[in-house]
Amino acid sequence: MKLPKTILLFALIPLIFSCSKEGEADPNSSFKTSNFAATINPDDLVGEWNLSAMQADTLVDLNKDGTGDTNLLNESSCFNDMKVIFNQDRTFSTTNARLDFNGGTNNVEFVCVKNRVDFGTWDIEGSDLLMDITIDGTAYTQRKPLNYNTSTFAFDVSKAESNVYVNDPGDTSASKIRILALEYTRI
Repeated sequence: MKLPKTILLFALIPLIFSCSKEGEADPNSSFKTSNFAATINPDDLVGEWNLSAMQADTLVDLNKDGTGDTNLLNESSCFNDMKVIFNQDRTFSTTNARLDFNGGTNNVEFVCVKNRVDFGTWDIEGSDLLMDITIDGTAYTQRKPLNYNTSTFAFDVSKAESNVYVNDPGDTSASKIRILALEYTRI
C-alpha cells in the first residue's frame, strides 16, 4: 500500500508523526520528553480524551506566519478535533487528523484531512499502553510508556516510529522534528 506524501499524519494509537532527517534530537536542547514513572490501573483510562498538546523538539512554522512554535496546536487548527475514547471492554476509537503536503491549487500547500476514525483494542501493563489497531487494512501493534495523572496522559513519538507510517517529502518546517510529546486531557 502506498501512502501519499505528507508532512504530518497523526493518529493517537498508532502514534504517527513524520520526520525526514536521520539523527537524534539535539542533546543540548531544553526540550523535555514525558516522565514515565506511574503504574496505571486500566480502568483509569476508560473515557474520552482530547488532544491538548503536541510538543515538538524544535520550532515549526506550519501556518507560515514567520513565527515558529514548538506546540503544533498553536500552528494549525487541523488537530483540534483529535481524541480517543477508551472503552471498558478494552476497545477504543480514535479520531485522527493529518496535514497533507500535496494540497491546495498548486499541490504545494498544507491541507488538513480530518475526522478519520480508527478502531482497535488496548490494555495497560504497568505504565505501558498496549495497542492493536488497523489503519487502511494494515495491522499495527504499539507499546507506549505513559505519563499519567487523573486528568491527562502523555507519550512520546520518535522519528523511527513515525517513519513506519508516514512519508515526509523532507523539505517542510516539520521535517526537523525528531521527537514529539503528545498530551491528552480527560473530557
